[in-house]
Amino acid sequence: MAHEVTYQIGEVQRTAVVERTGDLFTVRVGDAQFAVAARAGENGRLDLEVDGRRLRAYVVRQGRLRYVAVDGQVFTVRPPDPRRGRSERAGGSLEAAMPGRVLDVLVRPGDAVHKGDTLVLLEAMKMELRIAAPADGVVTAVRCTPGAVVERGQVLVEVVQG
Repeated sequence: MAHEVTYQIGEVQRTAVVERTGDLFTVRVGDAQFAVAARAGENGRLDLEVDGRRLRAYVVRQGRLRYVAVDGQVFTVRPPDPRRGRSERAGGSLEAAMPGRVLDVLVRPGDAVHKGDTLVLLEAMKMELRIAAPADGVVTAVRCTPGAVVERGQVLVEVVQG
């Protein structure tokens, strides 16, 4: 079965169609097609072979988003939504997907935010991760400060949709 996956590099957003056959994947982006073999390692490492070329990638999760660092670029990947058609949560907390250091906090309690707005900049595994608002809402609490070291699952910001 083929799945569409949306990814973004900087401001450019694209959609890839991914089909899995056993341990192998066929990935189509526009007119280009790639044969991919992947093996998961520790701490988010992913060993890839793309059309015979070996690459090492690192994957970091933030909610449903995945950040993939490979070959000097960071891709933001948004997997297909299994809840498609269901309503969004009324609010919630944004958590650190992995241990890291807070580079900057861009919001304060009471700030209105829009879906996709960057709320916190986090550095993890030598990558800068943008913790973004999952929907329009209002920040109800900020639970981190610049320079703080955070653990996986630690609440960084709480937002109520509105």
